[in-house]
Amino acid sequence: MYCDELPSRVRVLVLGGGIHGMGVLHDLASRGWKDIHLLEKDSIASGTSSRSTKLIHGGLRYLKRVTDFGLVMEALHERRLLQQLVPDLVKPMEFLFPIVKHAGMPQWQVKCGLFLYDALSGRQNIGKHQFLDTQQLLDKAPILNSSLISSGYSFWDSQTDDLSLVHRVAASAKHLGAGISERTLVQSIRATDDGWKAFVTDPSGMTKEISALYLVNALGPWANAILEESGIAPTHKAINNKGSHLIFDDIGLKYGLFLQSLKGDDRIFFLLPWLGKTLLGTTELLYEDSLENVQISDEEVHYLLDNVNALLKKPLLEKDINYTFSGLRWLPLERGYDISQTSRSHIIGEIPCRRGLLLTVYGGKLTTYRTLSATIGDRILKHFGEYQQSKTSLLESWVLGDQHLSPQFDRRFQIYTPRKA
Repeated sequence: MYCDELPSRVRVLVLGGGIHGMGVLHDLASRGWKDIHLLEKDSIASGTSSRSTKLIHGGLRYLKRVTDFGLVMEALHERRLLQQLVPDLVKPMEFLFPIVKHAGMPQWQVKCGLFLYDALSGRQNIGKHQFLDTQQLLDKAPILNSSLISSGYSFWDSQTDDLSLVHRVAASAKHLGAGISERTLVQSIRATDDGWKAFVTDPSGMTKEISALYLVNALGPWANAILEESGIAPTHKAINNKGSHLIFDDIGLKYGLFLQSLKGDDRIFFLLPWLGKTLLGTTELLYEDSLENVQISDEEVHYLLDNVNALLKKPLLEKDINYTFSGLRWLPLERGYDISQTSRSHIIGEIPCRRGLLLTVYGGKLTTYRTLSATIGDRILKHFGEYQQSKTSLLESWVLGDQHLSPQFDRRFQIYTPRKA
């Protein structure tokens, strides 16, 4: 548990211990700032940052929108960099993209997308895509239903242990002098003549005040709620995109499967080997219910099973589900796009006070958390009136190895919901 003593005054106070909040803390610490602190109401990475599809990737499906080409290129660059910085946590994986007969994208369209994906990768590419005939595809993934598959492609991306990655970033920030306090709930915030003030409840239940020149609101789905509860109008509207996943025993899968829905909804989902298990996900649903204890619905379970089983030789059964988990992606609201097409590009909402700034994070991807954090770090240092370059791209700013992680990593699957009795 991270339980640094709560300060009464800091230069920067970060709210939220997910990948983006922790990334900002690490970024500022890498620039030599030590008068910085992060608050998390539960445990580090207990929310969406440990409930992703476990991929560090460019986002092949984002190529459907020309406006997202820049995001994909940035993500592909970050994919390679994270492989170099934390090679034990971000590892290359070969993916298979089956072409389905009479459904999904035609072969020429998949080929064009993969060609562009390789081109945007440039020198950062892991490996070029390759065409696979039916037999070559089935040799790699014999679980596929051969009667539905005409051919396929292989391409490369990376996989991670997202929970471990956030903790590695946290350990690196602490090593550089930052403070972190878990089990600390932010009740409200307000502007003052000297910056910002946060009213918090510490782990013992006592209420305390922390003042800061800069406040970074990285609370994800709770970001606008804390503003509204504090009487502050949010700068942007956002939606919660719910993504749910199922975990099974290992079914012998050696490659990641990039699969197209056969339900006519133009969705993509993944079947992946992960930490000795098999992971299936994700769904895309607008979520407007309680933010506490978000769980997968029966509808989502059936959606995922129906889609994947339509493509498998032997079906995955509901009774064989080990665990489930759901995360909420906090995305800027875009008019004219459905939930699955909403961009993962980030927006930083800025609210000034007499001396400092309140910066709120909207959107963002796990893969590009580092560049988002550097953008916030640059803005804070520019406002403060000094310039020190971010060093999170350098190995010297990172700690190495699992010895730096919390003892809770002995049993990673405890954070997910058991499905079987």
